Amino acid sequence: MRLCRQFLNGQQRQANRKAPYIQPQTIAMHRRSFLQKGSLATVAGLAFGFDGKARPTDNNTASAFRMDYAFHDGMFAQHVGKNFLDQIRFGYDNGFRSIEDNGMMNRTVQEQEAIGNLLAKLGMRMGVFVITSESWHWKQSLATGKQEWKDKMKKDCHTAVEIAKRVNAKWMTVVPGNYDRSQPDHGTGAAE
Repeated sequence: MRLCRQFLNGQQRQANRKAPYIQPQTIAMHRRSFLQKGSLATVAGLAFGFDGKARPTDNNTASAFRMDYAFHDGMFAQHVGKNFLDQIRFGYDNGFRSIEDNGMMNRTVQEQEAIGNLLAKLGMRMGVFVITSESWHWKQSLATGKQEWKDKMKKDCHTAVEIAKRVNAKWMTVVPGNYDRSQPDHGTGAAE
């Protein structure tokens, strides 16, 4: 802190002289001093209750972020455990007002309803979730043009609409599968 004040005071003095060029000052860091002060801060933190763990704030005390940031399941698991409902509460307590869940379609109906109810209770919003079942979108699937994949996609879309109603979602991500290089180019320039 003292070094910062000295630096700023030096800058102010130079600015008062109206020098055409301000020579930047360098601040030397000494390893021994740095380690001593760092160790002192750590000991003081431990003595007064700092244990390195995040603590959620009381409900409604954290101001919401100005931007509508959303988090995914697992992002706060180190803070409150693997239960997604606990993570949602933690996220809310720390300023988040939306979630996203790429695994929503793999959750049970009871889990989906519990998530939807909690989001409604907290006034949070459900962001996007991925339309998929059995992770078929990572394979060559809908992009092959085969009827079996079209039928699976249609079925998944109907299921996704029902899930969206349970969690009050308005957006979904569609992943049509990996590109099938055996298909003709059709003027897109994508194939060899």
